Amino acid sequence: MKIQHRIIAIGAVSTIAVLVAGCSGGGGTSPSSSGGELSGTVTGIFDAQYKGAVEPIVKAFEEKNPGVTVKFDYQGGDLGPAILAQLQAGTAPDVLLTFPGGSPNDSSDNVVPLANAGLIAPFEADWSGDVPETWKPQVFFKDQLYAFPGALQPLAAMYNQTLLDELGLKVPTTLDEVMQLCTDAKAKGVYAFAQGLGETAAGPQMLSFGQTASLIYGADPTWDQGLATGKVSYPGSGWQTQFEIYQKMFDAGCFGEGSLGRSRQQGQDAVAQRQALGLVDVGAVLAGIHAANKDDKFVVAAIPATNDGKNSITALPGYTLTVNAAAKNLDAAKAFVAFAGEPEQSAAFATGFGSVPLIPNTKFTPPAELKEFNTLVVNGQTAPIASLQPEVQSTLNTAVQSMLLGNDTPASAAQKMQDAYKK
Repeated sequence: MKIQHRIIAIGAVSTIAVLVAGCSGGGGTSPSSSGGELSGTVTGIFDAQYKGAVEPIVKAFEEKNPGVTVKFDYQGGDLGPAILAQLQAGTAPDVLLTFPGGSPNDSSDNVVPLANAGLIAPFEADWSGDVPETWKPQVFFKDQLYAFPGALQPLAAMYNQTLLDELGLKVPTTLDEVMQLCTDAKAKGVYAFAQGLGETAAGPQMLSFGQTASLIYGADPTWDQGLATGKVSYPGSGWQTQFEIYQKMFDAGCFGEGSLGRSRQQGQDAVAQRQALGLVDVGAVLAGIHAANKDDKFVVAAIPATNDGKNSITALPGYTLTVNAAAKNLDAAKAFVAFAGEPEQSAAFATGFGSVPLIPNTKFTPPAELKEFNTLVVNGQTAPIASLQPEVQSTLNTAVQSMLLGNDTPASAAQKMQDAYKK
């Protein structure tokens, strides 16, 4: 899944304007519908690594619609450029793998710019009204539904629950408990959080992204939009508060020795090797930790930034399914994407990703390590990741490093982000 790629703001390659000019046809066959029954072939494209998330939906859809055959092309790597090229050439399949959100004039494979360009088709679904308000901008455009929203991945604290239990420690639920965990971990011969603070591209930002969920974005998911009008600024905001917490945690030894030279991979290795209790990062890193440590159990939880116990967790929408506007079997393609969002199918999709459904439903039973995350999603205690300009995101990482080296303060780090922001 390309979540980590998205977090570090690597841009897309093709332009929507070119696609609009070149779009002329889809990839399915035998368009559907005779007396309300669907028929023919629906084609699609999806990430081969997560074939298991889609195949149960394909099988169930074909059972429900015996006149339809669904054929997905499962490919590896970054599929965005390939899909955009197919749209340009008029050879794209009926059902597309895309990413949520985006801005109307982006040059990307995100839902909003594709919808704005007329390259994907709106559709109706019984579950459209169940999409949480926080996430509607990710799959709606001009009040029309354009995508099955898929699953949510956490950007949060991940702990070795087995090790916590052995040491008589607990997952913290307040900031004071976070600081106490750092003290207790040191007394037990380990450290609390294996942050990869030496990896300038993405390491320092993870704790900031995790804690601003409670400090800013849980209460105000649109906070970033106020930067352009001057309504808000990084200095004096929850960002500066988070940097103050960051400094306090660093000074308390929360990150262990050598953290400023540690990569994210080394941090994951430290957790797997039981040198650290956990780390704050994207949920996808758990797969590597599990591979290296098959004996212990792990748990995902919000990383507190306050003492009120009202924690929000940063959640990342992943792959979405959309309908090629030029699909050859348009009716059946729309029906398939709508079907994917039904509770049982949505639960299967989330299970295939080791994530939780973006639209909560009772058909989904989370694994033990995601139980707390799923509860927060069901309770609406989620927050989108900060939408940072690339220059601001780069500044965030370098400013945090500089601050922890003693060359900046929380206030000056926040000001550097503001100076890097372009209206």
